[in-house]
Amino acid sequence: MTPPPRTGPRTYLVIYGWLIAMTVGEVGMVLLGWPKTALVVMLVGTALAKAALIALYFMHLKFDHQAVWLLPGIPIALARFFVGVLFPDLGLHLPLRF
Repeated sequence: MTPPPRTGPRTYLVIYGWLIAMTVGEVGMVLLGWPKTALVVMLVGTALAKAALIALYFMHLKFDHQAVWLLPGIPIALARFFVGVLFPDLGLHLPLRF
């Protein structure tokens, strides 16, 4: 089994630069007054990309065993299940409020 490749300070600085660039882009999108739908999609997308970069490099998940990736899957599956179970209830009761 080969040892994982070493990451040096340069790698972390490059990732940090990407995180800063994405944050500046998010602030720019908000200040430019993008339409709400496009703004939400872009902000959620950049938040997911930033979370992935942080998890992969700063939490060193990139070099961990594949089984470690199953651990976040359990709460995500539960969250999707709960949303799926409650969604019909929301559809039935939300029109009654207006």
